[in-house]
Order: sequence, then structure tokens, then C-alpha cells
Amino acid sequence: MKKIFAILALFLAFSFSAKAQNADDVITASKADVATLSKVIPVPENSKKAVQSAFYYKHKANLQANLTEEQKNDIAVKTEELLTNALGEAQIKKLKSNTELYNKLIK
Repeated sequence: MKKIFAILALFLAFSFSAKAQNADDVITASKADVATLSKVIPVPENSKKAVQSAFYYKHKANLQANLTEEQKNDIAVKTEELLTNALGEAQIKKLKSNTELYNKLIK
């Protein structure tokens, strides 16, 4: 009985560790995307948190296994909507003009 509890405890410990690592990876990736975006488009200080949360949403959603192309497109559309709300139409048009960067950040 003690062995079963020990195995269960180890399993749970590794599960929580893996989730924490994924969360850290998502946060790191979203911060990197904000930094990349800031090199091309000036991101106001009051909008950085909203921009980072948009990228956090994108990375978190893309962690799901077996996403269809339709689901990936929905994630990209939602990410673009969140960025448009945070930055404005003019800034998004400027981002869209740089197609390679746009695809990297949105998709």
C-alpha cells in the first residue's frame, strides 16, 4: 500500500512539474514575441500587458494536441483581434505590411 502511495505521489509531482514548465515556456515565448513586435512597432507601456496576454493566448492555445487547420486559423484570428484591440488598426496594418513577421507573430 505504501508503494502505491509513493508511486502516486511521484506521478503527481512530475505532472505538476511538467505543467509549471509549460506555463513558464508560454510566458517566455509571449515576452519574446512582445520584444520582437516592439522592434518593428512601438508598443506603448500601457498596452504591453494586453499585447503579452494576446501572445500568451496564442501560445497556450497552440499547446493543444491534434489541432485542425480550422482551429489554428481561429486561434490566429482571435490573436489578431486581441492585438488590434491593444494596438489599434494603424499599427496592425503596419505589422501586416511585414508579412514574414506578421505570420510569425500571429500564426
